[in-house]
Amino acid sequence: MIKTMAATVRRRLPWLGVVWVLTRAALFLAALQVIPVGHEGAFENDVTLYQGWSQVLLGGEFPAGDEKWQYPPLAALPLVAPHLVPFVDYRTGFYLIAVLCDLGIVLLIRRFEGGPRTGTWAWTIGAALLGPLLISRYDLMVTLVAVAALTVSARPAVRGALIGVGLAIKVWPVALLAGLRDRWELLRTAGPAVAVTAAVCGAAALLMPNAFDWLTAQQERGLQVESLAATPFALARALGWWPGYTTYQYGAMELVGPGIETATTVSVASTCLALTFIATWWVGARPTAVTYYDAAFTVVLLLVLTSRVLSPQYLVWLLGLAAVVLAVPRGESSQRPAAWLVLLAGLLTGIMYPWLEQDYSWTGALPGTLVLTARNLVLLAAAVVSCARLWRSTSPSAAAEGERVEIGT
Repeated sequence: MIKTMAATVRRRLPWLGVVWVLTRAALFLAALQVIPVGHEGAFENDVTLYQGWSQVLLGGEFPAGDEKWQYPPLAALPLVAPHLVPFVDYRTGFYLIAVLCDLGIVLLIRRFEGGPRTGTWAWTIGAALLGPLLISRYDLMVTLVAVAALTVSARPAVRGALIGVGLAIKVWPVALLAGLRDRWELLRTAGPAVAVTAAVCGAAALLMPNAFDWLTAQQERGLQVESLAATPFALARALGWWPGYTTYQYGAMELVGPGIETATTVSVASTCLALTFIATWWVGARPTAVTYYDAAFTVVLLLVLTSRVLSPQYLVWLLGLAAVVLAVPRGESSQRPAAWLVLLAGLLTGIMYPWLEQDYSWTGALPGTLVLTARNLVLLAAAVVSCARLWRSTSPSAAAEGERVEIGT
């Protein structure tokens, strides 16, 4: 009798929904510091910055002469939107909109996967591991657009328009074009993407001054302490082997000291190498039905890993794409092992920020620096696995094997 009742409850109770509601309620209360988390201002500083920019935007112009403003014109939309939420202040409104975007990602992934809920669970649990950071950066909004571009429709015009919207909010969704299966499909998708981006940027330039100031805001950026290229220096500092230090500039903690200029150059060069790898793969690839999703994940992972910045919120992008990869029907994606590694990196990032941020950002203490090092090594392992599996899964030999299996079937 009791076992029968328990089985009935398990069938009827939407555990996924319950877990999502509980985790997001906890994140919302923690971001507001109703549940004290991290150090003072850990999650409100960026939202306060967004609020200041929103006032400038509402005044009819884009921020000018602000080295922290590094975003395309359509970024204005998520920054101004909290003013439209009634009865709450800007900060609370921002968090509420972020939670709604999070719910949108859950629904998109669930609709896409159809069967087992691996991808939906991966997002629900994996993104929550980032802590309140998840809803206190506008990266969640652009991740929603990117997930939509991957899952809403296979029609090139729809995909292209969504990629264009994402590009106009924060540039990285343009990387989704890399996974398109042939040149004709690429052209039919890139056309709408370019058209949407050009229309948004053109309208912004006509209507508001300073629309393109963001293009030069990052030229002088150095090496952020969280980046992979900075990891040896951060670890050496914690061990007392390197005399450098960190300083706050361009909205982030950057390293200063011997060897940093060279490491910055290496980081930029590694991005070029990553793009060369992707171009080489694309020319010779024999794509499958899931190459679009796999390549999108691999390219964004490579760009994040080789970035001079690698802020904690970049994991929001990766977790969104990892959830899509894990949601690909029938487990056909080659990227599942790399996606699980990204979820582990998300957990380590949630521990790093804000709990141990002081260690690696300010004091150079060893505990937080070790967690940072472990996180970056996990991301490096994920990138190696991702590249290798993408290459093998689309090689001519893999395609021939798939054809033999299909004929045999």
